[in-house]
Amino acid sequence: MKGKIITNLDAENIHVINRTSKKFTITNATGDFVVPSKVSDTIIISSIQHQLVSIIVDAEMLQGNQIQVVLEPLVNKLDEVTVGKVLSGNLMHDVKNVEGEPLTAKMVGIPSYQGKMPTQSERRLSNAYGNVIVTLVNTINGKIKRLKQQVLLEEKDELLHKIRVAYEGDLFANYALEPMFRMDYFFFCSEDPKFLERCKNKNGITVLKFLIEKLEIYKQNRNNY
Repeated sequence: MKGKIITNLDAENIHVINRTSKKFTITNATGDFVVPSKVSDTIIISSIQHQLVSIIVDAEMLQGNQIQVVLEPLVNKLDEVTVGKVLSGNLMHDVKNVEGEPLTAKMVGIPSYQGKMPTQSERRLSNAYGNVIVTLVNTINGKIKRLKQQVLLEEKDELLHKIRVAYEGDLFANYALEPMFRMDYFFFCSEDPKFLERCKNKNGITVLKFLIEKLEIYKQNRNNY
């Protein structure tokens, strides 16, 4: 599949990964790329400067025409701003000194969704269940199993992208690894059966411990080739 990255930031050296075949490439100076693909493969566009993009390959994309992929810049959260009283850090002390309840959208009658918005794959999985007959058909034909695998894959990719953005600089500043091997190393991490268990919603020390542990194993594996 041929493609071109459209972005206001630097379009060079952006990773383009075929998550299905575990093959990847990087974009050239003008954002162009070619990655081996077939229909239904999942392509991940990953850059620490941009939001993660996931593409499911269809037949039209493989006709030879170059597809265009627009990447949005990754917006960092604003620094915390303190409004009102400065708390001491002592939980029990601060709880006693906070007056009233925090104002929420629900309290003032504004409709709002409090949870995470489902992804496209999560919506497809939900729709695949439908009624009893639809659920039975989609179980037999394997659709539900495929969608579950896709949801899990996207969850891993999203977490992996967040980890790269947060820890890649510090990790390789202290533990050397040639740039050409770094993307392969990160996917090696994500293939660990306990990747989500050990890294999702964990603190920085816990995540870095996992990354360092996997980096040592990755280097050993490469030395054994």
